Amino acid sequence: MTNLLIRLFVPRAERASEQTIRLRYGQLAGIVGIAANVLLCLVKLLAGIVTHSISVMADAVNNLTDALSSVISLISFHLSGKEPDKEHPFGYGRTEYIAGLFVSMLIIFVGFQFIKSSADRILHPSAVLFSWSSILLLVVSMLVKLWLGLFNRRIGKAIDSPVLMAAMQDSLNDVITTGVVILGMIASRFTTLPIDGYVGIVVAAFILYAGYGLAKDALSPLIGEKADPELVQEIQELVTSYDSILGVHDLIAHNYGAGRWFASVHAEVPSDGDMIAIHETIDAIEQQALKSLHVFLVIHMDPIEINNERVQTVRCQTEQVLHDIDPSLSMHDFRMVDGEHQINLIFDVVVDRDFVPEELRTRIRTELHAIDPRFNPVIVFDHTM
Repeated sequence: MTNLLIRLFVPRAERASEQTIRLRYGQLAGIVGIAANVLLCLVKLLAGIVTHSISVMADAVNNLTDALSSVISLISFHLSGKEPDKEHPFGYGRTEYIAGLFVSMLIIFVGFQFIKSSADRILHPSAVLFSWSSILLLVVSMLVKLWLGLFNRRIGKAIDSPVLMAAMQDSLNDVITTGVVILGMIASRFTTLPIDGYVGIVVAAFILYAGYGLAKDALSPLIGEKADPELVQEIQELVTSYDSILGVHDLIAHNYGAGRWFASVHAEVPSDGDMIAIHETIDAIEQQALKSLHVFLVIHMDPIEINNERVQTVRCQTEQVLHDIDPSLSMHDFRMVDGEHQINLIFDVVVDRDFVPEELRTRIRTELHAIDPRFNPVIVFDHTM
């Protein structure tokens, strides 16, 4: 079914990274989500009315919020596909995250409302009418939701969409909540306890948990989360694959929506190399990053000495000191200002955020003084991405 829908509505589906194709995928997911969830809402409302079950009603309204989520997702895909303009030079890609945040707030509101309704049902019980036909309708809705979750997962992975991956998780949560509702309806046949109210609270708790997860996933990229380690490695490998690049550091990546990464990195180059030729190489790397990784990359050149034996010897000594302190430590931008009574060693040290900078600075200074009392380390600490 999924393959058929993609073939019918997404031409050139294999080019998912292209903005127009991505938009078609998003439109398909949104329309299917709206249709499926509205249908499920109507089915569950009917079952809830027949059985007088607050938990079934809660599950029905949960599907209605899912349909609204799909509407918002559909709108966000249209907005995120807009071209950059004067007011928003980096595009509108982050509207997907804003849409996800809005949906999560809506889901949390619905969850609290049903906790209130379910508590009222516990305090003021009313009979739940058991119906095998209603059970059958709910089982069918579970199967539809399971398919919808797998459908959103397929498309969400194809176009790297956080909104659709969240929709996938929400659909799988709905399978669980509907299953709980069915168990509650069956259990109500064998007890006079207000099982329906308790099940309603369980369903509402699932709704709240789903809303919290969606809010967390939407807020993280808006606040500014660290770059995907796999993307960082790909950028580093691309830059260092060119012969004139000796190493890279200070890689910073910013996300402006799915598939829209902007990054900058410092590339170490030989100080005695042909700067015009190296600059041409830098331009080629930036173009290759955009073409193969879809990353707008800006590279800063850091010339370093590689043919001065004394500088290289002291550099190796300094690297050994860092390794002896902790193998995870690394350095870059090493320079040496020689003097008769004092030798300034200027370099950056890349550390994890767990390190206490001043304690580490003192330890490095002590170890370097043991090699040569004239060594005066001037250290800048960088944190790992």
